[in-house]
Amino acid sequence: MKKISLTICLVIAVFSFISPWAMAAETIPVGVPIPMTGWAAGSGADYFKGIKMAIDEINGAGGLLDKQIEIIRFDSKGFEPEVVMQAADYLCGQKKVASIHAGWAGWGQDVRAYGKYDAPFFADDGSQAAVNIFKEDPAKYYNIYQTTDVGVEQAKSMFRALMALPYKYPNKKVVIINTDDSWGIEVGDTLNKSFKEKGWKVAKRETVPYGTNEWGILLSQIRRIKPAIIHIEIPSGQENITFIKQFLKKPSNSIISLGWGITPREVVDALGKSADGIVGEMPSGLPGPKAPNEKGQAWVDKFISLYKHQVPAGAWIAYTAVKAWANAVVQVGDAYDFKKVNAYLSKNGYEGEMGSIKWDKDNVLRAQAGAPVVHYQVQNGELAPIFTDPPLTPYKGSTFIKPPWIK
Repeated sequence: MKKISLTICLVIAVFSFISPWAMAAETIPVGVPIPMTGWAAGSGADYFKGIKMAIDEINGAGGLLDKQIEIIRFDSKGFEPEVVMQAADYLCGQKKVASIHAGWAGWGQDVRAYGKYDAPFFADDGSQAAVNIFKEDPAKYYNIYQTTDVGVEQAKSMFRALMALPYKYPNKKVVIINTDDSWGIEVGDTLNKSFKEKGWKVAKRETVPYGTNEWGILLSQIRRIKPAIIHIEIPSGQENITFIKQFLKKPSNSIISLGWGITPREVVDALGKSADGIVGEMPSGLPGPKAPNEKGQAWVDKFISLYKHQVPAGAWIAYTAVKAWANAVVQVGDAYDFKKVNAYLSKNGYEGEMGSIKWDKDNVLRAQAGAPVVHYQVQNGELAPIFTDPPLTPYKGSTFIKPPWIK
């Protein structure tokens, strides 16, 4: 009886020294806090497709460190600070996830929320406000990785593309419309400055809240101004859809640029061929349906075969972030050795479909050859790449069409 008791005590003692993660589970959980309801649900669905595609590939090939990856989702809704904090505490604090793949996740509230923990957190914020929080204490926020360049740099790329269009503008008047969040204001301010420096007149600058879907008064003003360019920077689908539908009832002779707003799948799905001629951009994109190289083409073909449509905003870079994290885990040999996993990511980056990608000293994935800004025009109801940047270069085989509403 004493021998049995001694054995039991030894077993208990041994297990008390084993980490809860080592005892756990037969899976490696990852957190996916992405909007499933509300105004950002469309872009959330786009990001999730890339994340799921990557995890399905890893699991199908035998898993990560011989374990299957388990997705734990959380509805981050409209990125309200309290919701973002709840997501971080639930996923990292309770579920002990090994990494977090969020796509677009806010304007800095996510950096503070996930910076309390050490698991690698990948966000597609594209916001200088988020980067500024990182810079307050890089040692604290060392686990935060931005997967696109900031709004200021994207706006400069948008401006370069608009100036490079093979089209003769009838005047030098522009209308800029942007949302009242840090992203919209960053982009709007940068475009405002860029146009003025080039000798253009910013005939109207309008800052609107999310949920603006009645454009009658603003469109009446635009029709009187007759601008050569209307740029709208609203990173949500419904506002862009309603603006275009109302604009087309009595269009002005204006190039319509939707910036990032052209690339959520819901926009081209809703507008179809009526959107032909609109231009916009996707940061950290992989051009399709004809990719720039063989490896990229294989990825695009697989995505289209899975989801039956072309690659939308965020899907490829969200996929790439999962693969970059998984590669770092393999190199380190432990998904929960966060110090080493983060150190590997920061130092080595990842070899993606278009070449290597590297984060900079602020853990921002700046526009680069392996993750360029892709500029599109809607043609025949689908996104057709017309430029990549950097450097701004016409996309091979691309053509620009004059929008059919311009007379």
